[in-house]
Amino acid sequence: MHTEHGVSMSDRVKIFRQFLTPPLSKFNYRNRTVQGTNIQSWIRRKGDLRQIRILQSTITIDTIAELTDIETGRVTNRIPVKGNFHFKVYVFNKLSSPQRLIYITSPNSGLQYFLIDGKADGPLRESIEVGMDEALEKLRKEVTKVSGIRI
Repeated sequence: MHTEHGVSMSDRVKIFRQFLTPPLSKFNYRNRTVQGTNIQSWIRRKGDLRQIRILQSTITIDTIAELTDIETGRVTNRIPVKGNFHFKVYVFNKLSSPQRLIYITSPNSGLQYFLIDGKADGPLRESIEVGMDEALEKLRKEVTKVSGIRI
């Protein structure tokens, strides 16, 4: 394991390196906004990589986060969380892969979550931004609602 941006990363993330510089001139581009989420799409009919989508979304959170003691399972603190969380969701469809490859980032915290072959994973962190779990759950629902992509 190694560390990038203060986050311990597994070797599984290396699969996304192939998408660092895709030949976008061979794709048809489309940009649209659905219910506040900007969706950029690059699509082609030939080659292994068939579609790239980038969804940019701002998730508003106004809730109470509960902190739980790991040993006792009891709630030890309740913290009001109010604010906006910004995310980019990268979705890659390949002919050779039955499942989409999905990579989720936020500008303040970097990599948040990824899906490879239908299996979810994420970085190990020493601390998690309060409200991030709630924001990611809301993001998953939003992405499914506006694009049909399940994350």
